[in-house]
Amino acid sequence: MKVLQVGLSFNPGGIESFVMTYYRKLSKQGVRFDFISMFPHLAYEEEIKSLGGKVFHTCDARKHPLKFSRQMRKILRIGRYDAVHVNMLSAANIVPLIVASYGKVPTVIAHSHNSSTPGVVRNLLHRINRPLIPMFATKYFACSELAGKWLFSKKIRKSNNYHLIHNALDLKKFAFSLSEREEIRHELGVEGKFVLGHVGRFEEQKNHKFLLEIFREVASACEEAILLLVGEGELQEMIQKKAEEYGIEDRIRFLGIRKDVAKLWKGMDIFVFPSLFEGLPIVALEAQASGIRSVMADTITTEVKLVEKVKFLSLQDSPKEWSRVILSYKGENRSEEENSGIRQAFAKAGYDIESAAQTLLSYYE
Repeated sequence: MKVLQVGLSFNPGGIESFVMTYYRKLSKQGVRFDFISMFPHLAYEEEIKSLGGKVFHTCDARKHPLKFSRQMRKILRIGRYDAVHVNMLSAANIVPLIVASYGKVPTVIAHSHNSSTPGVVRNLLHRINRPLIPMFATKYFACSELAGKWLFSKKIRKSNNYHLIHNALDLKKFAFSLSEREEIRHELGVEGKFVLGHVGRFEEQKNHKFLLEIFREVASACEEAILLLVGEGELQEMIQKKAEEYGIEDRIRFLGIRKDVAKLWKGMDIFVFPSLFEGLPIVALEAQASGIRSVMADTITTEVKLVEKVKFLSLQDSPKEWSRVILSYKGENRSEEENSGIRQAFAKAGYDIESAAQTLLSYYE
């Protein structure tokens, strides 16, 4: 089984994490994922190659659609793929679907990973292209019902070719460990601190500005409070300046892109996630898998809630109200005894990679 994956970037974010979690499991069964990258470097590129996959670097389909089409057609001719899996945040760019369809690939998958998109032009293109997707795709995936509604019509969502594909996790990787918690907190110099955390790209969708307003309230009420920000992005410099303006820059750690996020979760006390919109955020699942308390915006689908340690708040609520709720959880402890119950909750909901990988494989065939 050979599958060509499209739609990943250089940033190891949610889509990249989703694809790699499945690939690590399916590669052991002889499934090969190859990747098209429209960037000079692809997230997890070295690991992809170590698992037997290939990475093809092309031009940007949005800027050079004709050149990209020629490049992708050549890749399809040589690769003779069983499926092309196009991971999509919106319908603004459907060129890969079109090329795969005309390339007579047996299975062409449009996979929705989001529930909105910023920008007037992108939204216009999304509305224009959305009805055209059934002309080129043969199967339709979504990470949540909300993401499905964003990309696909009601008719598609009622068809036998529409499937919810869970953002499943390797739960052993995220299981809470007291020794790992102590180790990472020592490494970061946050022993004895009340540690808030956020994992996500610095872009409008993730709402870092509001996050800083929340943390300013928390920091003023709790001198032990520290905020860990994991990720990079075009708005990072602006957020750093805003932290200085608020006088809280010495209480914030900008950690950049990390390969040890699973360990970082164990060092945090609260996950704060005030996104403007999401499909079904993998980081929210990772936080729950590690047993951490999560406070999220109610813009995020409730499908993401798999355990009881999740609280939804409105973005219309004041930063002070968010702070009040966050501080009410101060002093909570986690234990390794919780891991078993978390595993059961994830498995029951279909978010354990052990079973989810077999489900995805059946849809490729």
